[in-house]
Amino acid sequence: MRKIVFSLALSLYSILSIAQATASSAILHHVHQLQNPLRVLYLAAHPDDENTRMISWLANDIGAQTAYLSLTRGDGGQNLIGTELGAELGILRTQELMQARNLDGGQQFFSRAVDFGYSKNPEETFEHWDKEQVLSDVVRVIRYFRPHIIITRFPPDSRAGHGHHTASAMLALEAFDKAADPKAFKETNLEAWQVSRIFWNHSSWWEPKLDSIAANDPTYYVVDVGTYVPELGLSCNELASYSRSQHKSQGFGVAVDRGSQNEYLKLMKGEAPESSIFAGLPMNWKDYGYPDIAEGLAAIEANFDPQAPYKSLEAILDLHAKLRMNAGKRILESRYLVDQLNQLAAECIGLKLEILAENEYVVGGEKPKYTARAIQRSPLPIQIEKLSEWKSEYKAKTGPVDLSTNVLMEAPLQGDILDDEMVSSQPYWLRAPYEDMFSTPVADWQLKPETAPYGGAQVSVYYKEKAFSLYVPVRYKFSDRVDGEIERPLMIVPELTVKSNTAKLFFLDDQAQELNLDFRAFKAGKYSISLMTEGWEISPSSFELNFEAKGDWQTQKLSIKPKMGAGPTSLIVLQQKKEGEETQLIPLQNLVEIDYPHIDKRMVLENPGISLYPLNLKKKGEKVAYIVGAGDKVPEALVQMGYEVTILDEQSMRETDLSQFQAVLLGIRAYNTQDWLWQRQEQLMNYVKAGGNVIVQYNTRARNFQGTDFAPYPFSISRERVTEEKAEVRFTDAEHPLLNRPNKIVKADFDNWVQERGLYFADSWDEAYTTPLAWHDKGEPDRLGGLLIANYGQGAFMYTGISFFRELPAGVSGAYRLLANMISYETGNP
Repeated sequence: MRKIVFSLALSLYSILSIAQATASSAILHHVHQLQNPLRVLYLAAHPDDENTRMISWLANDIGAQTAYLSLTRGDGGQNLIGTELGAELGILRTQELMQARNLDGGQQFFSRAVDFGYSKNPEETFEHWDKEQVLSDVVRVIRYFRPHIIITRFPPDSRAGHGHHTASAMLALEAFDKAADPKAFKETNLEAWQVSRIFWNHSSWWEPKLDSIAANDPTYYVVDVGTYVPELGLSCNELASYSRSQHKSQGFGVAVDRGSQNEYLKLMKGEAPESSIFAGLPMNWKDYGYPDIAEGLAAIEANFDPQAPYKSLEAILDLHAKLRMNAGKRILESRYLVDQLNQLAAECIGLKLEILAENEYVVGGEKPKYTARAIQRSPLPIQIEKLSEWKSEYKAKTGPVDLSTNVLMEAPLQGDILDDEMVSSQPYWLRAPYEDMFSTPVADWQLKPETAPYGGAQVSVYYKEKAFSLYVPVRYKFSDRVDGEIERPLMIVPELTVKSNTAKLFFLDDQAQELNLDFRAFKAGKYSISLMTEGWEISPSSFELNFEAKGDWQTQKLSIKPKMGAGPTSLIVLQQKKEGEETQLIPLQNLVEIDYPHIDKRMVLENPGISLYPLNLKKKGEKVAYIVGAGDKVPEALVQMGYEVTILDEQSMRETDLSQFQAVLLGIRAYNTQDWLWQRQEQLMNYVKAGGNVIVQYNTRARNFQGTDFAPYPFSISRERVTEEKAEVRFTDAEHPLLNRPNKIVKADFDNWVQERGLYFADSWDEAYTTPLAWHDKGEPDRLGGLLIANYGQGAFMYTGISFFRELPAGVSGAYRLLANMISYETGNP
């Protein structure tokens, strides 16, 4: 088992939620929130589906414990701020949710469902998801969190607009009953729980006349979520706006809302309340059977001194002691209140505890160095537990240490890192292979939204004879000359990782190509490396690396050539490691770091995914230009096709002669994200007139344009898409030059596509366009708007919703051949 073992002079802590100084008014707000035992669960399908206004209002005005259950982590979405897709995007969007909850005051849960991309109906959704598993997860969260109210973002029908959305409401309604049935889902090992009522958070998106409908329908309830919170100096919808804007990868930044704002809740199941949605529910601890808690919290609020918040410490600790003595009575409520009172006590004395790692990365077998820090800013005689040794199994106490007022205490620590992948920094849901459902077994700890921080200590803090405790995870901190202090989690990593300069290597002939492998050592020393593949010549096939210092990089150049009849294969990079008399072959992984200013940095270990493909591909021209949109890996694929790629931005576009390029390609959502493009339309159209090809990958339909503005002939962008990756393709004109030159496109080129055929197709267009491809999802008519081609002057303009941004990184050879034909297209053969 991998553990962290400290030889401690002092065990201390830093975590964002309680490490920062807390204003007196915010402490008072915290006390106010704790006086309401009500719990509300908001439920939807994806990160960014949640109504942050509702969550913020419930948490900050009503004071309810409020949580959001997102069935997925958003793995199947797009990314407006980077190139992360799939599992990496899921990690990014998980962190965006965590930051959103830090701002609006909610908690966060997930199920094991994987976001496999857009789904048109719940039937298709449940063809991918194991419905019983997802339902079990929803029931588990309900029984664990025990909400009095559930609110869904979507209706349980086609109005939800996405199969995942509809499915989320259907599952919520079914779980409403199943969670209360003690015979259902016994494997959760949690007590059955009856939710009182479930609402749908209706919106004018679906019904513009919702005001009048709600006024005349007794199943609707209206709440004002724009209320002002004096202790915070903000309204609930202001907080919600900041929370919403954390979903940056999806482009959900919003203007800050202020003022009264109504939300509409339609009762779907449960007893109809006579007045408010909270009627008949416990809104204070006295009604919930805890009169002593109600009295204690009310007294703390009534006697709170904002100039001396430390005066409330004794009353907080008295209440804390009562709860601990009665913890067995109601475990959930006691656990929550004890945790909150721990935090409240720390806030009142200005306590900041940290354990800081000397290095950001550690590996098994190391004895890393740490620094423990503690400071409290009250005049009270505060002491902190001193430990001579700390382990997960026991604590050996040697007496408390005084924390003088406003004096920073520091002490060096020494730790051992032992081996156990269950406490590594790899996200727990990615530790086992999966397809449409994460296959990690569910345990109680996995009700947490992400892997717990690695390492740390539960530290007791004393005032007189009373005590409270805080968990202190290890963090890494450094200072940047521009951004100032930056804090990150401690990363538990392998001793050696590898990545390549390209994940997919395509061979247009039998000539050798070079591949660079970049090795990163997190432990100094010598490493023996061997390479494995079938049907390919690799030189060198084995080699030695010597790293003098941890953190160093080394690059190894390889020459790779297909043998006669070689087929697609993967290149496996192995570390040869001696264990006694035996030699182990350990597959090396790629360390991907997901680091943006608005999230807490995370990492993921992935198969380096180095794939070798013999590709029957012909092309015309040598140079292409690319204008980056929302972020994709198409430019790397173009290099693999043998093109010299020039990335154009606003300045270089002004200065570059476009006539040198065989084609100019625009990345996904380029017109949605690059405002300057609108000023370069004349330049692009002149390039087409003179014989160039402009290829625009999909854009989303926006208010300021619908397609006409950036094309030589009008067309309109829709939300039409073909989500079935195996949907049969039909050639509407088999003789069309784009399907025949320089590569003969056949139906086999559309095998092995991933996630979808395409999205944001055109739904109407000028007769100048031809549409050589058609396909459709089950039960729908052909969609022809996935590829529009129009001759214009001596060149051609194309709009495509085909998901090249997914298919090319996945190594779909037919997508490469089709794109080569688009780039090579000549208008002389219409």
